[in-house]
Amino acid sequence: MLVRQGDVRDWPFMYALGKVGVPDSVSPWRKQPMEETLKYRDGILKGFWTWIQQSGSIVFIAEAPVEEESGLEREKRQPIGYLVLHPSMREELTGVIQGWVMDLAVLPEWRRSGAGQILLKAAEDYCREQKVPYLGLAVSSHNVSALRLYEKFGFAEERKLMVKPLE
Repeated sequence: MLVRQGDVRDWPFMYALGKVGVPDSVSPWRKQPMEETLKYRDGILKGFWTWIQQSGSIVFIAEAPVEEESGLEREKRQPIGYLVLHPSMREELTGVIQGWVMDLAVLPEWRRSGAGQILLKAAEDYCREQKVPYLGLAVSSHNVSALRLYEKFGFAEERKLMVKPLE
């Protein structure tokens, strides 16, 4: 597996994968039909590449070798995940600049393979190179797999986002 910086040619892959993990990320407190949630996510994703470019965000693409029987000299790779990093977001209470993981997704068949870790490492390395002192992200509290990955990688809970259904 390797990570490279993404560009607009990666957008079709990101757009498709950006909807795959939605059911894992939606809070059980949100009682909206999944088709409405996916429609909303689709609308957000349609403008996401434009936002990425305008905000100065960086895309990292995780790739894995494609097994081919032809024995070609050049190894072919397939994208298996992505991470979108906003490298200059201000923390809301202190105003300190931090990197922020806007989105991270890995194909279901590649989860628990190390793809998420290499994407997070790429984001961390980029922030260190740019002298960005912190890297933050948000995760649904019920998404146990993602929580384990982030905690294993050294992220710690800083705040809690709370919700109360009013129905």
